[in-house]
Amino acid sequence: MRHVFRLNPAAGKKRAALRLMPQIQEYFSLRPAEYRIHVTNCPGDATEVAAAEAEAGVPVRLYACGGDGTLMETMNGIIRGAGTQGGHVELASVPCGSGNDYVKAFGTVADFSLDAVIEGTAVAVDGIRCYREAAGKTDYSLNIASIGMDASVGLKMNKYKNKPLVSGPMAYNLAVADVFVHKLGSALRVSMETTDGLVETEGDFLFVLAASGKYYGGGYCGAPQADPADRLLDFVTVDTISRPRILRFLGIYKAGKHLDLDFVHTWRGAAIRVQAAKPLVVNMDGECFTDTGVSFELVPEMCRFVLPRDLLQ
Repeated sequence: MRHVFRLNPAAGKKRAALRLMPQIQEYFSLRPAEYRIHVTNCPGDATEVAAAEAEAGVPVRLYACGGDGTLMETMNGIIRGAGTQGGHVELASVPCGSGNDYVKAFGTVADFSLDAVIEGTAVAVDGIRCYREAAGKTDYSLNIASIGMDASVGLKMNKYKNKPLVSGPMAYNLAVADVFVHKLGSALRVSMETTDGLVETEGDFLFVLAASGKYYGGGYCGAPQADPADRLLDFVTVDTISRPRILRFLGIYKAGKHLDLDFVHTWRGAAIRVQAAKPLVVNMDGECFTDTGVSFELVPEMCRFVLPRDLLQ
C-alpha cells in the first residue's frame, strides 16, 4: 500500500504540519515502504491530490495532516476519485489544526500521533451528504453539519483563529461573543426521516445540527450520543432562547450535557431538510456557506477511516 501525506502549512499554529516532514522521512527510512509527501499550497489542493490518488485505483492510504478542514477536503477528494465506499482507499488523520474535532469521537488528539496512525487499521465510518438547494451543489461531511448560530460562529471563527496567540477554543469563544451581539434565532421549517418515521416541525431555532461525530467548534460536544459507525445520524434542534439563558447554556452544551433541557430536541435517523425564507449560514466540518435550503443525508460506511493502533486493542 502507498502512503500519501498531505501537509497543510496553513492549519493550526506555527506551520505545525510541516514539522511532520522529517518525522515521516525518518519513519520510512527505518521501515521501507512507498510514500509521498505533498504540501498543500491553496484551498482545495488537498481535494485535487486525493481525487487523483483515489482515481488511480491502487491501494493507497491518504493522510490529512492539518485540521478538520484538511480532513474534509481529503475525504471529498476520495469521493470524487473513487465514489463512496471506495474499498482501495483509506483515509487517515494526523491532527495538527485549530480544532481537530472529528478524531475526538474515537479518542484524544494525542492518540492520533504519526507513528500510531501509520501503524493503525482502517474501519468503515458513516458520513453525511449535503445538498445546497439554491446553489445546486453536493458536498460530503464526516463529522457534523449545522445551521444557525453555531454555523455563524464557525464563519466568524475563521476570522479569529489565525490571529497571534489565539488557540482553536479561544477563537471559538471570541466568535461566540461576536455573534452574540447580533440577532439570534431563525425561522426554519425542518423535516426529518427518523427511526420513528417522518417528523416535521416549524419554529424559531437557535440552531439545528446533523451529526455523525460528537464534537465540533474546538471541543463542543454537540452530539454526545453520536457514533460514527452506527449507520444513523443524530439530529439536534435548539429553540431560540433569551441571551441570559444562552450564556448559561453554552457551558452545558460544551460539556455535552444539554440533551435533557426542555428547549433541546433530539432524534436519530437518515435525513433532514431545513428551509428558510432568508439565506442561512451552514457549517460543514468548519467550512461555511449560505443557502436558503439544505438537506443532510446519511451515507452508511461512506469511507474507511484509520484508527491508531492503541485504539484497536
